[in-house]
Amino acid sequence: MTGTTTATDVPAHLDSGRAWRVAAGAGIASGTAFGSAYTFGPFSDAMADDFGSGRGPTALVFGITLLLFFGLGIISGPLADRVGARRLVVGGGVLIASGLALTSQAGSIYVGYLTIGIGVGVGGGMIASPMYSTAGGWFLRRRALAMGLVASGNGLGTLLLVPFAESLIDANGWRSAYLRLALVDVALFTVAALLIARPPGLVAPPPAIEHMKAILRIPAFRIMFATGLLFSISLFIAFAFIVDFATEEGIASDRAALLVGIIGATSIIGRLGITSLSGRLSSVRLLQGCLAAQPVAFLLWLLSDGSYPVLVAFAVTMGIAYGGFVALGPEVAAVLFGTVGLGSTIGLTFLGAGLGGLLGPTTAGFLADASDGQIVPIVFALTASVLTVLLASRLPTRQVVDPADLGAA
Repeated sequence: MTGTTTATDVPAHLDSGRAWRVAAGAGIASGTAFGSAYTFGPFSDAMADDFGSGRGPTALVFGITLLLFFGLGIISGPLADRVGARRLVVGGGVLIASGLALTSQAGSIYVGYLTIGIGVGVGGGMIASPMYSTAGGWFLRRRALAMGLVASGNGLGTLLLVPFAESLIDANGWRSAYLRLALVDVALFTVAALLIARPPGLVAPPPAIEHMKAILRIPAFRIMFATGLLFSISLFIAFAFIVDFATEEGIASDRAALLVGIIGATSIIGRLGITSLSGRLSSVRLLQGCLAAQPVAFLLWLLSDGSYPVLVAFAVTMGIAYGGFVALGPEVAAVLFGTVGLGSTIGLTFLGAGLGGLLGPTTAGFLADASDGQIVPIVFALTASVLTVLLASRLPTRQVVDPADLGAA
C-alpha cells in the first residue's frame, strides 16, 4: 500500500497550467482522429452506391478501421509511456490525412479497406489510447476531469466533423469531401502536436508484454475487457447505420447526419459533468450507471418508426452512455489497476473496443442485407447492450491489485 500524498509531495508540473494545455492538445488530437473515423456514416451510402457494394462489405471498411484504431492501443499505449505522444500524433496524423486523401481516388471498395481501414485505422491507433495516458501523467488531483477533457475532444470532433463531412458530400460529392477533410485534419493535428508534451519525471513503466500478462491474469480486468467489447459492438452499430437507416425512413440527409453530431454533443456534456462527480462518487458506479443508458437508447431506436424526435431522444441517450464509457473507462482502469504502466492497461481495454468495432458494424451490415431491413440489426445491438449492463455489474469498486506487484511483473 502507498502512503497518503500531501500537497508538498506533489511535483510542480502536476495539475499546472501547462498540464491543462497538454490535456487540450490531447483532446484536439483525439477528437480529430475520432471525428475523422466517425465520418464514415455519411460517406458509407455514397461509397456503396458508387462501388456497387452491399451494406455488409461496405461496413467492413469501418470495422477494419475500428479494429486497428482501438486494437493498436496495445502497441501505441506502451510506446507513448516510453517515447512520448508527440511523435505518435505527428505520424498518426500523416497516416489519417493520407488515408482520407487516397480514398478520394479509390476505384473499388477493396481499395477503401486499405486507405480508410488501414490508413485511418493505423493512424488513429497511434493516437487514441496514448492521449489518455499522456494527459493522465500530467495530473493527480484533477486527473479524472483532465481525462474527461480529452474524451470531450472525441465528442466535439464527432459533433463538428460529421455534419461538416455531410455538407461537403452534398456540395461537392464524396471524393472531393475526403480531400477537403484531409486538409482540415492536417491543420488540427499540427496544433495538437505543438501543445502535447511528455510528462516529466515519469516512473519507468514495466515491460509492456509482462505488464499486459499480469493485467490479463486479474479477473476484474477480464470483466472490464469483455464489457468494453460488448459495449462497442452496440455503439459502433449506431455510428455506422443511424444515418443510413434514418434516411431510409425519409429523413433528410443533413438531419440524419446531425443525429451523429447530437450523440457527440451529448457525450461532451456527459463526459465533463460525469467526470466532475468522480471525486465524490465511485467512478465504477458512475460507469455502470452510464452503461445502463445504452439499452434504453436502442429500445428507442427500435420503436422510433421514422419519428425524428424519437431518434433525437435515442441520440441523446446514446450520447450519455457513450460519454460515460469513454470518459470513465480510463479513470476506472487507473482506480482498479493503478497508474504504473497505465498506457499498456488502457491499450488493452482499447483492444476490446476495437474487436467490438469490427464485429458490430460488420455483423449488423450483413444482418441488414440478409433481412432487408433495420429491425434485426437493431435488435442485435440491443441484445449486446443488455449483456453489457449485466457484465458491468460484476466490476469491483476498489483497487484490486497493488501497483508494486504490477511494476515488478
